[in-house]
Amino acid sequence: MDLKTLTTFVTVARLKNFTAAARELHTVQPTVSRHISDLENELQTKLFDRTTHQVDLTPSGERLLPEALHIIENDQRVKSVIKQIDSDEHQEIKVGYLATACTFFLPELINRFRSKQPNVQLRLYEMTPAEQIEAIVDNKVDIIFSRESHHLNESYFSSYLVYEDSLTALLPRNHSLASKKRIDIDDLHNESLHLFHRNEWLGVYERIIRVCRENGFAPNVVGNPMNMRHLVTTISSGLGISIAPGCIKFIADGSCVCRPINQIDIQLPLTVYFRKHNKSRIVDEFVSHTIAQSVDIQAMLQGEIATSD
Repeated sequence: MDLKTLTTFVTVARLKNFTAAARELHTVQPTVSRHISDLENELQTKLFDRTTHQVDLTPSGERLLPEALHIIENDQRVKSVIKQIDSDEHQEIKVGYLATACTFFLPELINRFRSKQPNVQLRLYEMTPAEQIEAIVDNKVDIIFSRESHHLNESYFSSYLVYEDSLTALLPRNHSLASKKRIDIDDLHNESLHLFHRNEWLGVYERIIRVCRENGFAPNVVGNPMNMRHLVTTISSGLGISIAPGCIKFIADGSCVCRPINQIDIQLPLTVYFRKHNKSRIVDEFVSHTIAQSVDIQAMLQGEIATSD
C-alpha cells in the first residue's frame, strides 16, 4: 500500500463515485479504478460494492477507512515536523532592546538559550522606545524589550513583565549627599539636575517634575542627555546629579553612587513584547525562556542595587 493508492481509496469512499473522485484527484477514471483494484488485490478482499449510480464500502472497506485516514494524517504530521525542524535550524530571532535596561541580563539570557538551541541565530538591535515600536509594528524585529507601552494594539501584541525597576538618585561619589543611605527629594532643590530626554522616557520625565513641585520646588533641570551613557559621563564629571532607573548602576563607573529617594515611588517595568499570531516556534520558546528567567532577572537587579554603596 502506498499513500497515493490510499488517498484514492479515501476519496472514492467519501464521494461514493469513481468519476467524481478522479475529478478531485486531477486524474482519469481508469487510473482510479486501477488503484482500487490494485489495493483489493493486495489485501485480497473486496472494498467496494459497485452499483449503477454510486459505490458503497464493504465491511472490509469500512474497517480499512479509519486506518487509511490515520496513515495519511500521520504522513502529513511527520512531514510537518521535519519541515519545522529544518526551518528552525536556519531560523533567526531579531531582538530590539534598550541598552541600559537590558545590559545586565540579556547576555546571560541569550547564552543560556543558545546552549539549548545552538543552531538559532539571534540578531540584536539597540533602539530607542520609539524605534522599537516602529520596528515591531513593521515586522522588522520579532521581540522587543521595552518600557511599558500603550502604543501597541493588544489585539495584535502580547506582553510579559520581565522585571520592575525604580528610580534612584545618581550622584558623584564625592557629593555631599553620597554619605547618606537614602535621601529626601527636598535635598535636591538646589541641585543642577540632568534628566534623560523627555521624548525618550515615556512620561516618566513629567512625573518626576510633578513630584518635585508637589514637594515645594521646581527642579533646576540643566541638561537632557539622549542616552544613559552620556548621562553617566555627565554625573561622573561632577556637572550635577540625576534621577534615573536603578539599572543605570550596571553602566555607572566607580565615580558615581546610587541612592534611593524617599518621596519618589515610580515603578519602571521592563516588558517583553511579541506578536500574538507569531508562527515561529523558536520565537515562542525564547519568550518562554525569558519568562522563566524573570524571577532571577529581578533578583539580579535588586541584588546589585542593594550593594551599590
